[in-house]
Amino acid sequence: MTLADTPISRLESLLTDSSMTRYVDTVVMRTADGFRAASATGAVDFCEATDGSIEILAESGDHPLRNQALDQGIGTEAEVAVEGVSLGELATPLAYESVVQYFDAEHAPDAAVMWSPQQMFHDCVGNHGSLGGIQARAPFIAAGPGIRPRGIVPEHLRTADVAPTIAALLGIPAGDGVDGRGRARSGVRLAMQDGDEITELLDPDERPDHVVVFLWDGLNPNALHDAVDRGEAPGIASLIERGTSYRHGCISALPTATLANHTTQCTGVFPGRSGVLHNTWYDRDRGVHVDLLDYHQMIRAREHLAPGVETIHEALKRHEPEAFTATTYEYGDRGADYSTYAQMTTNGPIPTLSDADRRLHRTEDFMGVKEFRNASIYDAHSRNEALHVWRGEFGALPRYSWFTFNLTDACGHAGGPHSEILHAAIRDTDARMGDVLAEIEAAGKLDRTAVIVLADHGMQRFAIAEPFDLAGALRDAGIDAILNDDQYVYLR
Repeated sequence: MTLADTPISRLESLLTDSSMTRYVDTVVMRTADGFRAASATGAVDFCEATDGSIEILAESGDHPLRNQALDQGIGTEAEVAVEGVSLGELATPLAYESVVQYFDAEHAPDAAVMWSPQQMFHDCVGNHGSLGGIQARAPFIAAGPGIRPRGIVPEHLRTADVAPTIAALLGIPAGDGVDGRGRARSGVRLAMQDGDEITELLDPDERPDHVVVFLWDGLNPNALHDAVDRGEAPGIASLIERGTSYRHGCISALPTATLANHTTQCTGVFPGRSGVLHNTWYDRDRGVHVDLLDYHQMIRAREHLAPGVETIHEALKRHEPEAFTATTYEYGDRGADYSTYAQMTTNGPIPTLSDADRRLHRTEDFMGVKEFRNASIYDAHSRNEALHVWRGEFGALPRYSWFTFNLTDACGHAGGPHSEILHAAIRDTDARMGDVLAEIEAAGKLDRTAVIVLADHGMQRFAIAEPFDLAGALRDAGIDAILNDDQYVYLR
């Protein structure tokens, strides 16, 4: 059998045909020698050497991973100039590393499709999931004791670096551990750790008494900085003024999506090694589609963590067994003393949300939009529980707390990353976060609390167009495959 006769090669030929460029940008896959990324204009084959470096095996044409600049698209004007171009013209920061870790997963597909921004994926104006920098880049802002106040800096970090950095901020000692592949690694703060602590961010002469993290899901950092410039995010502006904002972003790993990178940020282990590959995947062994966006599966996402993976909650308790930790609406919650999803799993008590609190900090003009309405209610609950946490109603005031807000992601999908509905989401989320910070101040702890604001991935505007039926195209081409989430191909 020639290479051209293999199912994976037929799949590549189908998806990279010039007739498909309106729909498919790039397809990435594992090969016998390593990995391959191919588009209609070129391809690159590469592998990971024993020292972890990337070795290019072959290149042809203008391949989609040829540009991995970290500074492309910084600022909305620069972003809009490249939002409609193909990968390669659009930078794919850290793409080689991202592909390698992805295919380490037990349940990785045979091929992952990166959709063209010229078609409408999942009926959303805004999207993410691809290697492209607009979708991969998320904001990261930190301020308070233990944080060096450097202002806005032209630097980046990875989602895998978040947990080690928080662990260092909490004073968890460095020691011996393993990386996400189980290889021995020294100087790590979590039992299993792929990422590195960002020492440039941390003041080694000061440790905070408390660390609080606010995750604003799916937020384009240009949109956030624009809101600051318009005076619509005073809470964020204050943190930047007294802290540090990484303007080149927090780069998420493939797939640049929620469950995968939340888990990575909470554990320091890449999605392909953490056990939580994506929001959804196909489990070949059991013959089932795992869907962590399904409520009953979502609240138990922690059960998918791979053996040896440690959350920040668990790492802190290994060092400080009496430390109280809390989290609201967060998937990487294992080990927390209070967790919304753990409470839901066990039917434990969750604070009641009053009608007044439900209506607080919500833009009424958009309450007729389903995505806005649902996520606003969700975030009102997250704010409410965070206030109860910081009033000491579940135990001691938390050494470490993590509060997740989802409105920015919902509105980015619904209207795009620079839409009026997204502007409203930023205003509302900033106000909800401000209430939590005010509660910390009322407890007399704000001046001893390090505050981090981040997102799990970015958001890119897509064209409003007819979606492409990939399942039908595979059938018509005689390719026998199981399709997951309309872009992950598992060959039979």
